[in-house]
Amino acid sequence: MGFTITATNSKYNFNGSAGGFYNLRKNIAKAFDAEFGAHYEKLIYCHSKEDYKAFDKETERILNKPRFKEEDYDVMDFFFFSDVEGSIAYSTCKKIYDLIKDIDFGNQIFTYPAHSKGDDYEQFKAFLLDCYKRRAKMRWN
Repeated sequence: MGFTITATNSKYNFNGSAGGFYNLRKNIAKAFDAEFGAHYEKLIYCHSKEDYKAFDKETERILNKPRFKEEDYDVMDFFFFSDVEGSIAYSTCKKIYDLIKDIDFGNQIFTYPAHSKGDDYEQFKAFLLDCYKRRAKMRWN
């Protein structure tokens, strides 16, 4: 099962595997907050109802810390909306862009390797900024 990230009338279109989408969100989670990112990385190890319950409890504990503001919670939508279908507002795209704009991800990719030029994250940054400027919602399915 794969994913497609796009926006209305966008020249950008990202396609990849579920694992690639997880890697994208994991890397952005680490940029969002070190403790939260380290915790989010463990999501891939959840396989049972009990695992998810423990994960959610730890997520809640971390996000209840004073450094997290209510206005940050729209970024959480990007991390926790379903892999199958979700969207975020253009304003949230700008927040994510601001989180990652100065990070050098090297040649890491999150799309299908056969179709990647090795600049996935640079293209994604440009896409986020484009969504913000055009007031376009980012969607994935």
